[in-house]
Amino acid sequence: MINKVSNAIKKEIRKRFEYGEDLKELAYEYKLSYGTLRNLSSKEKWEKGINASILYIKEVEKDIESHIAEREEVKSHYKNLHKSNLAYLIELERKKERPTSKAREEALKNRITAHRENYEFAKELYSIMNPDEEIDYKIKLAKYEAYKKELLKGNGDDKGEDIEI
Repeated sequence: MINKVSNAIKKEIRKRFEYGEDLKELAYEYKLSYGTLRNLSSKEKWEKGINASILYIKEVEKDIESHIAEREEVKSHYKNLHKSNLAYLIELERKKERPTSKAREEALKNRITAHRENYEFAKELYSIMNPDEEIDYKIKLAKYEAYKKELLKGNGDDKGEDIEI
């Protein structure tokens, strides 16, 4: 086992330790004695798991971004359906026509009703919000960002700089 640790390896071990990894496992992986790492962590006041919340926030943000992209795709799909129905109705109005048969008129009503019902289901499934809900969400998001900034600032290194994720 090696007793001296290079600065690059020490920084990597500290980073992983502060993200919650076990010191014994890190010692085994880097082929260092556990005592050396324990003494080093004690001397430099490393805190296990101190950055785990940052890692969690990063994973949550990735999940939110993918959910938002999927939701925007669904909204776009329903906008296109609405536009096609609207274009058809405008064309009928422009020509001063009504659907030629009762069956076609009923089919149009059924299609519009089905789109409306499917959109209501999609709103629940994909958390599509109305303007009031979106404002509430943005307020919560601003509070979350302030908390995240405070958390990141509190976990800076010895020079008082923010941690890069």
